[in-house]
Amino acid sequence: MKKLLSFITGCALVFTQVSPVSAAENVVHLYEGEVSADAWSCPLTLPVADRSIYAEGNTIAVQCESEAAPYFVLTSNRGGEQWAQVQPDGVQDDWYYYSYDAMAASFGTDFSLLDYISIMAADSPVTVYDIDMLIGNMNNETEDDVQHESRVVGYLPDWSYQAYGNLDFSALTHLNIAFCNPDTAGNLSCYIPNTEMKNIVNKAHSSDVKVMAALGGGGGCDGCLPLIDTPEEMADFNEKIMTYCETYNLDGIDLDIELGSSHEIWNYYADWVASLRVLCDERGYEMSTATAQWVAVKVNADTFKLFDFVNVMAYDNDADDSSHADMEFAQTSLQYFNVQKKIPKDKLVLGVPFYGRGYTADGALDWNSYVAFSELIASDTANYDKDLYNGVAYNGASTMREKCVMAKAYGGIMIWELSQDAAGEYSLLSLIKDELTVPVSVRGDVNADGEFNVADLVMLSNQLLRSGEVTDWQAGDLCEDNVLDAFDLAVMRQELIAA
Repeated sequence: MKKLLSFITGCALVFTQVSPVSAAENVVHLYEGEVSADAWSCPLTLPVADRSIYAEGNTIAVQCESEAAPYFVLTSNRGGEQWAQVQPDGVQDDWYYYSYDAMAASFGTDFSLLDYISIMAADSPVTVYDIDMLIGNMNNETEDDVQHESRVVGYLPDWSYQAYGNLDFSALTHLNIAFCNPDTAGNLSCYIPNTEMKNIVNKAHSSDVKVMAALGGGGGCDGCLPLIDTPEEMADFNEKIMTYCETYNLDGIDLDIELGSSHEIWNYYADWVASLRVLCDERGYEMSTATAQWVAVKVNADTFKLFDFVNVMAYDNDADDSSHADMEFAQTSLQYFNVQKKIPKDKLVLGVPFYGRGYTADGALDWNSYVAFSELIASDTANYDKDLYNGVAYNGASTMREKCVMAKAYGGIMIWELSQDAAGEYSLLSLIKDELTVPVSVRGDVNADGEFNVADLVMLSNQLLRSGEVTDWQAGDLCEDNVLDAFDLAVMRQELIAA
C-alpha cells in the first residue's frame, strides 16, 4: 500500500513513490522491534495510549514474517467488545493492512472504549517487526485506489471453438485455448483442427491479443500427475509443452489444475511451476493460472509469485443457496488470494461466469444445471439486466458492471467462457469492453480534455503554484521521470511554441 506523496520544492510540485512508513508526518509508530510466536499464540499485546488515532480513514500496518495473515485483535475492559478479531483487508510484500472500516466492523465505531491491541498468529508462526497507524490519505492515492491497466482474459473451449468467428478480439487482452491436455506420453492436443487453430492465433495477434494454452480444467487434470512425479518425466513433459506453444506460435501457458487439496499432484506442483517459469522466461512466454480457494490450499505464496497473473474462479460457489457467483463471493475470493496468498492486487484477475446454475429443492447447487447466458437472453431479453430467471442464478448486466468496477482495482476480468455470450446489444463481453477500456492519455493533456494546448500549460503552472490541481498528472510527466515539476513545465512550453 504505497502512497503517492507530494512535496513542495521551490515552485515545483514533486510526485514520488515511497513506503507508507517512510513519511513520518503521516505515521504513528505503535511498535518497533522483533517478537515471535508459534501458531495460534499471541506475540504481543499493546495498551492503547491515544484512542483518537483510531479514526475513519486511518489504517493499521503490521510488518511481519508469516505464511498466513496474522489476526489483529481489539479488546476492551470497559463495555466494548472484549475480543474483536480483525482480518487484514490488504497486503503488500511483508506488510498487512487493517483498515478503519475492517476494525469498526468487528469492534464498533466507539473506539473510546478500546484498551488493548494484539497481534495473534494464525495457523503458522509469526514474527512481528513493526506496527504503525497510517494517518489518513493526505489527499493522496493508496495502491488500493490506483486503477491498473485491466486484463480481459477469455477462455475459448475447444468443443465450441467456432465462436471465434464472431468474436470481438479487440475486447480481449488474452485468449486461453481450453483445453490443451496431454496424452500418456505427454504430447499436448486439443479438439481444434490445426488450420483453425492457426487462424485463431493469427486473428488474435492481429488485434494484439495474446493466446495461451490452458492445461487442465475440470476433469482434465488427472493425466498430469504421471508426467511430473519424477524430475526426468517433468523435464520431458515441460519440453513438450514448450514445443506445442512453438508449433502454434502461442504466447504462453495457463495452468488450470482443478484437483482437491488431498491430491498427490500438489507434492510436485511447486517444482513444476518453478521449472516451467524458467522455460517460459527463456522464450518470452507469459504464465498464468486459474485457481479457487478449494484448489489453492496447498499452493504457497512463493509459487503464486511465479505467475504473471492469477485468474480467480469466483463462481460455482456451492456454499450459497441463492447465487453461485454474487458480489460478496467475488470480493471474498479476491481478498483471500490478496491477503492469505500475498498476491498483489494488480496480478489478480476476477473470474466471471457467462452462464447460470440452478438449485435443487433443498437449496443445494444443482451441478447438472448449466445455462449459457445466450440461452437466457433467447428465453427473454429482459434477462439481460437480471441475476435470476426461472430458478437459474447468473450475472446480468448490472452485476457485471459492478464486477468491472471491482476488477479495476485488481488485475482485470477473466471470462468462462466466450462461446456462451449473447450477441449484439446483449453481449456481456461488449459491456466489459466498454467498462474496462482505459482512455489513452494524450501527451501533455493534463486537463484530460483530449487535446494538448495552452490550457494545459495554465493548469500545470497553477498546480505548481498550489492554486490548482491537474486532472491527469501522468500526461504531464513529459520528462518521463515519474516526477511532475518545473522541468516538465519548461518542456511543455517548448513543445507548445514549436507546435
